[in-house]
Amino acid sequence: MTVRLIPAGTITVDLEDVTLDLACYDYLMQWTGDRIQVAKLKGYLEATYAANPGLARLGLVLPRGTVISMPEMTISTEIKTVRLWS
Repeated sequence: MTVRLIPAGTITVDLEDVTLDLACYDYLMQWTGDRIQVAKLKGYLEATYAANPGLARLGLVLPRGTVISMPEMTISTEIKTVRLWS
Protein backbone atom coordinates (compact mmCIF):
# COMPACT_ATOMS: atom_id res chain seq x y z
CA MET A 1 0.00 0.00 0.00
CA THR A 2 1.28 3.44 -0.97
CA VAL A 3 0.31 6.52 1.03
CA ARG A 4 0.50 9.96 -0.58
CA LEU A 5 -0.14 13.40 0.87
CA ILE A 6 -2.00 15.97 -1.18
CA PRO A 7 -0.83 19.27 0.36
CA ALA A 8 -3.13 22.17 1.16
CA GLY A 9 -3.02 25.07 -1.24
CA THR A 10 -4.87 28.01 -2.69
CA ILE A 11 -6.06 28.40 -6.26
CA THR A 12 -7.74 31.25 -8.11
CA VAL A 13 -10.34 30.60 -10.79
CA ASP A 14 -8.95 32.26 -13.92
CA LEU A 15 -11.13 30.66 -16.62
CA GLU A 16 -14.82 30.81 -17.44
CA ASP A 17 -17.24 27.91 -16.89
CA VAL A 18 -15.22 26.34 -14.06
CA THR A 19 -17.12 24.25 -11.52
CA LEU A 20 -15.74 23.25 -8.14
CA ASP A 21 -15.41 19.60 -9.13
CA LEU A 22 -13.35 20.61 -12.19
CA ALA A 23 -11.13 22.84 -10.03
CA CYS A 24 -10.62 19.97 -7.56
CA TYR A 25 -9.86 17.55 -10.40
CA ASP A 26 -7.23 19.88 -11.88
CA TYR A 27 -5.63 20.45 -8.47
CA LEU A 28 -5.49 16.73 -7.68
CA MET A 29 -4.06 15.94 -11.13
CA GLN A 30 -1.18 18.32 -10.39
CA TRP A 31 -0.19 16.19 -7.42
CA THR A 32 -1.04 12.66 -8.51
CA GLY A 33 -0.80 12.70 -12.28
CA ASP A 34 -3.15 9.70 -12.34
CA ARG A 35 -6.70 10.37 -13.53
CA ILE A 36 -7.93 6.95 -12.40
CA GLN A 37 -6.68 7.53 -8.86
CA VAL A 38 -8.27 10.99 -8.84
CA ALA A 39 -11.58 9.59 -10.06
CA LYS A 40 -11.63 7.01 -7.25
CA LEU A 41 -10.84 9.55 -4.53
CA LYS A 42 -13.80 10.14 -2.25
CA GLY A 43 -14.56 13.10 0.01
CA TYR A 44 -12.29 15.76 -1.49
CA LEU A 45 -15.09 17.86 -2.93
CA GLU A 46 -16.93 17.82 0.40
CA ALA A 47 -13.72 18.70 2.26
CA THR A 48 -13.21 21.63 -0.11
CA TYR A 49 -16.72 22.92 0.60
CA ALA A 50 -16.02 22.57 4.34
CA ALA A 51 -12.77 24.54 3.99
CA ASN A 52 -14.53 27.34 2.08
CA PRO A 53 -17.67 28.55 3.88
CA GLY A 54 -19.99 30.40 1.52
CA LEU A 55 -18.54 28.84 -1.63
CA ALA A 56 -21.78 26.98 -2.40
CA ARG A 57 -23.65 30.31 -2.51
CA LEU A 58 -21.66 31.34 -5.58
CA GLY A 59 -23.53 28.81 -7.71
CA LEU A 60 -22.54 25.88 -9.89
CA VAL A 61 -20.19 27.83 -12.15
CA LEU A 62 -17.62 29.78 -10.15
CA PRO A 63 -16.97 33.40 -11.07
CA ARG A 64 -13.52 34.34 -12.38
CA GLY A 65 -11.27 35.54 -9.58
CA THR A 66 -12.77 33.24 -6.94
CA VAL A 67 -10.08 32.14 -4.48
CA ILE A 68 -10.44 28.56 -3.24
CA SER A 69 -8.56 26.99 -0.32
CA MET A 70 -7.77 23.41 -1.25
CA PRO A 71 -7.58 21.11 1.79
CA GLU A 72 -4.83 18.67 2.65
CA MET A 73 -5.72 15.01 2.19
CA THR A 74 -3.93 11.72 2.61
CA ILE A 75 -4.70 9.10 -0.01
CA SER A 76 -3.68 5.49 -0.11
CA THR A 77 -3.52 3.13 -3.02
CA GLU A 78 -4.24 -0.43 -2.13
CA ILE A 79 -4.11 -3.29 -4.57
CA LYS A 80 -6.97 -5.68 -3.95
CA THR A 81 -6.49 -9.29 -4.89
CA VAL A 82 -9.47 -11.05 -6.38
CA ARG A 83 -9.54 -14.83 -6.13
CA LEU A 84 -11.74 -16.69 -8.53
CA TRP A 85 -11.56 -19.92 -6.54
CA SER A 86 -11.18 -20.30 -2.80
